[in-house]
Amino acid sequence: MRELPLDDLPKHSPWPARLLGCDDWEEQPGYGGIGVSTYDEVYGKLRSLVRENPEMGFRELQRSANHYAEESPVAISRSESLYLVDVDEKQELQDEALVASLAGTLDGGETVVSLGCGWGYELGVLAESYTDCEFLGGDPTENGVALGRDLFGDRDRITVEAFDFRDDWWDLLEGVLADADPDEVVLFTQGSLTALPSVRDIVVETLADYADRVRAGVHLEHVYELHPEDTLLGHLRRGYADLREYNDDMLASLRVADGIDVTSATYDVIGGNPLHPLSEVRWKPA
Repeated sequence: MRELPLDDLPKHSPWPARLLGCDDWEEQPGYGGIGVSTYDEVYGKLRSLVRENPEMGFRELQRSANHYAEESPVAISRSESLYLVDVDEKQELQDEALVASLAGTLDGGETVVSLGCGWGYELGVLAESYTDCEFLGGDPTENGVALGRDLFGDRDRITVEAFDFRDDWWDLLEGVLADADPDEVVLFTQGSLTALPSVRDIVVETLADYADRVRAGVHLEHVYELHPEDTLLGHLRRGYADLREYNDDMLASLRVADGIDVTSATYDVIGGNPLHPLSEVRWKPA
């Protein structure tokens, strides 16, 4: 890992030039225009790859997908500093941030409910690090759920089920809470709330209803409100989020939701895309 000056970022990402109007490119639909069907198609291709290579584990699948998408070196961010890393090192750093996000929250015996988990890579990583906990993931994509079951179906501590943030109530969570002590359930998301143009209604009207029935909430998410307004990197990140139609109200929604007490918000824990970093937000029942 070596430092990357901000001036050199355009050599490793097309987005600074696009944001500054220096690149004649055909604008694609923002993130809000990408539906569940798009992700379902991607997960379907990964599922076919696993079927062709039945010995492939979840880490091998992720590595294959990473190397298909990018070539080393790639730009990342940590704590508002930019670096160049190998593709595999990028994944290692992301995994470290994922595991660290739940440190101090899990003592052993808890059930972590990961909302919007895709095909469940994060579940496999967490289960290897927290060996006394159970992990339940939910996702709206049919192929994502099926792929997760293909990969983790023989593991007692990992389950993947259907789930959609937009439902009025969350059957996935209702099932867990019916059998578990509230102090043994932790809600988790990683990058899944970004796909929603606004999360205010989901947080205030749905998530908040479960706040007093769980131990804590932990989110590794793209938090627009934390992007600085007094730095060039902060402005680039705000411009990127605006152009891609990412939500800009996650942290504010958590802070105004009844029954939720935001205890920390740590900016730019890891940015696999340096203009769209993950920040760590933790809360507890108020």
